[in-house]
Amino acid sequence: MNRTLDHEIIRKLRRLFRALTAQRDETLKRFGLSGAERTVLEFLYPDAALTVPQIARRFRVSRQHIQVNVNSLGDQGLLLQTENPDHARSPLLRLTNKGVTTFAAIEETEKDLIDRLFQTIPAAEKVVAARVLGQLLDKL
Repeated sequence: MNRTLDHEIIRKLRRLFRALTAQRDETLKRFGLSGAERTVLEFLYPDAALTVPQIARRFRVSRQHIQVNVNSLGDQGLLLQTENPDHARSPLLRLTNKGVTTFAAIEETEKDLIDRLFQTIPAAEKVVAARVLGQLLDKL
């Protein structure tokens, strides 16, 4: 099949995304978390305070989807809800100490994988890749 270079780049990005997602899911099994739960933790790490609607907008998913994950993370003792002075019906979410420690451990595990992936790629090529990916994201 004849593909343009642009299409080939997108195809490789999709394959890379799927491979990274599989690796992430395998890593998260050790922590008993899903990818969506990891994302919620990331938005709050290390000391942010956000509401469910704010996280949903950033994640570009429904509030209900985030609420399910928030409930699960709360049940695991990883986050807590605090009073929101700006909106009584939409509490602020914060990580507990366990949540901070857990996400730090996840990041450390991911750092090792990222370091291995990029160890043979020259710095100049990483700069170009970051710039191009940023441009693509800006256009979306």
